Amino acid sequence: MAQTVRGVVARSGQAPVEVAEVMVPDPGHGEAVVRVRACGVCHTDLNYREGVVDDTFPFLLGHEAAGVVEAVGDGVAEVEPGDFVILNWRAFCGTCRACRKGKPWTASRHSAPPSR
Repeated sequence: MAQTVRGVVARSGQAPVEVAEVMVPDPGHGEAVVRVRACGVCHTDLNYREGVVDDTFPFLLGHEAAGVVEAVGDGVAEVEPGDFVILNWRAFCGTCRACRKGKPWTASRHSAPPSR
């Protein structure tokens, strides 16, 4: 089920980005493949493009997205094909201090499965 899709790629710092073909492999253990229906490029993506966060290029930009699960790998029980999901580089856990204060966007890289 591996497939080729189009994505926005930064190949080097401060260079123009390009729309390029990207190979999406079959989902591995604990992974899901999502057909993205909406996606944005945010300030974090720009920091990657500028080399502020990391300088190991290339980067696929647009980590905040929404779409439909197409396939799941072994060990995935929280979502199934056909589920609508929201993707984010920093999912909130609901239990850390930032989440308990009502500011999940400041949580430190905790993750939680989506509610069904």
